[in-house]
Amino acid sequence: MIVQHFLKWSQSADVSKRATAASALARAYLTSDMGFDERCGADAAMTLLLDDPSPKVRLALAEAVASSRFAPPQIVAALAGDQYEIASLVIARSPLLRDGDLIARVEIAEPRLQTLIANRPEVSTGLAMAIAEHGHSGAVATLLANANARVDDVVREKIIEKHIGDAAVRGVLLNDPDLSPVHRFRLLEASKLAFAAAPFVTKILGEAGARRISGDAAANALVLLASGRVDDGVHELIGELRESGALTTRLLIRAVCSGKIDFVARVLSDLSEQSYSRVTAILVSERETQLRALFDAAGLARTVHALFSSAIRVWRDVANGRLKIGAQEVTRMVMEEFEAETGSQPSHDNDDILALLRSIYLDMIRQNARKHAMDLAAA
Repeated sequence: MIVQHFLKWSQSADVSKRATAASALARAYLTSDMGFDERCGADAAMTLLLDDPSPKVRLALAEAVASSRFAPPQIVAALAGDQYEIASLVIARSPLLRDGDLIARVEIAEPRLQTLIANRPEVSTGLAMAIAEHGHSGAVATLLANANARVDDVVREKIIEKHIGDAAVRGVLLNDPDLSPVHRFRLLEASKLAFAAAPFVTKILGEAGARRISGDAAANALVLLASGRVDDGVHELIGELRESGALTTRLLIRAVCSGKIDFVARVLSDLSEQSYSRVTAILVSERETQLRALFDAAGLARTVHALFSSAIRVWRDVANGRLKIGAQEVTRMVMEEFEAETGSQPSHDNDDILALLRSIYLDMIRQNARKHAMDLAAA
């Protein structure tokens, strides 16, 4: 009888009355103590409302059932496929939508709906992978920012593969404390290339200047990355650096001047194929011949042996308490020793290395000055 009366009434009722009736019918279904026949009739009546030509009626129905665990599942599924204003309510709220349905919807949904799916209170690994594979970049950024989303390294790999060109996605990923060193390195490389190619930057600095500035910034960031998580993924990172060509002498010079001796030790161990414990023992000892032999085994050019020896010796004195200085002063001492040793042997290679040391030294002065200014401002 409910369906019969509802059909007859709805043929003459205006949109406002039909919307009010839709809301009341749905709420009665969800909260009233109906008998079996009444419940079946109300279910059928709501199903008819799905075909109402007015979106206001369907919106009223969606508002009533969106958050309920007891709504008819076929009603929820149909509303989830309606126009955005209606579907968004159900997709954002409904606990009845399962992974299979949401995964299927991600592939065909517009970006706004993909973003809502990515921001649901629970996002499984399978759904996260679907968003990574088929989602718009905005949805992917939302997924990464969702603390309740299960984003593992496999999903991150897919996101980097598909969306590394998007600055917003790169930014959220770089803020992820669980991002592996290898993934972080790939993002740094992508950020470097994007910065160097930015029209605004190239217009001001020129293409060569943009490449130089972005390269220096990426190298500084990479030194921090390489020293930040020594035991977690460092071997994979070194392998990625070697494969990509980023593991250069210039990078190691930055690292050793910055005091990232443990990272340098692991790289030397990898390059020389000697154990990490053996390499650290050599760095700790003061036997110059063993140190030079290690550099030879690692394939370092002999023109930089003295530089590395100087830096390691100074940092050894700092570690032993014989000197109380930081990276800025260590770099100055290394630069002065290198300049004194090579001053009588001018060459293009030596000039390049000296220019790099000066660049690193000036960077450290700026960093320390900036930190001091910020400390003063905070005080």
